[in-house]
Amino acid sequence: MDLTHIVAATDESEAGRQAVRTAIELAANAGARVTVMRAVHVSGAVLAGMTEALPTAEELGAPGVERLQRWVEADLPALERMPSINYAIAFGIPGVEIARFAEHEGADLLVLGRKPRSRMARLLLGDTADAVARRSQLPCLFVPPSGTLPRQVLVAIDGSHRGMAVLAAAGDFARLVGAGLRVLTVEAAPPGEHDPLDIATPVARTMYIRSQVQSAVGRDLEVRRGEPADQILAAVDERPPDVLVVGCHRGGPAGIIEAGSTARRVAHTAPCAVLTVPL
Repeated sequence: MDLTHIVAATDESEAGRQAVRTAIELAANAGARVTVMRAVHVSGAVLAGMTEALPTAEELGAPGVERLQRWVEADLPALERMPSINYAIAFGIPGVEIARFAEHEGADLLVLGRKPRSRMARLLLGDTADAVARRSQLPCLFVPPSGTLPRQVLVAIDGSHRGMAVLAAAGDFARLVGAGLRVLTVEAAPPGEHDPLDIATPVARTMYIRSQVQSAVGRDLEVRRGEPADQILAAVDERPPDVLVVGCHRGGPAGIIEAGSTARRVAHTAPCAVLTVPL
């Protein structure tokens, strides 16, 4: 994972403002540049089948870009080394256009804010963040309103080949932003398991993952047993990280997520920032 170009998607809300702040601070630390973009909902563009290359700022309306720039510059963080910042507006369905814009611009990371919602609202409503995570071919960092520059990163892996790619991305991200790294895996608990020795004895899968983790990032492996999403969230609660990294399968319907993937359940519930790595 490189970090030379970061796209921050904002809707001029407080959550969007935090996404911009985080993107600028990450870029300053990593020596990257930032593009701040806003996706304006225009359903007619999609209904008309507009699939050509993204229009220029002039075609979309320079006043909108200028307004976005003024809004960002009114709240820029005080940094010793300010990264290069560009601005853009896109029209269409935000969950589609944000991902498309970031890929078109060759970004390495897409940053979005997470708006505070009740658990029920997150379970029943598809939102822009969920739509972007399901569509994006890039890692997406979703930051809460109280987000800070990452100092501790927790990555959850399942030991598969794709899971190790998630570990590699988490290791690169932690290194680039100067954060510590914890690695977690969750084993299935056999029914009726009560013997403390059985519980403490690692299975072959865990031994293999531990060796892979040591080789890849030089870290120990934290092992928990139970249902993956529940155990990942428990680990977040017990030793809160600044960023939780999970692999995210692309595609699938928006909306109700109870039958969805572990990554989507965790991303909707975890109180910290979440970095999704596309699988």
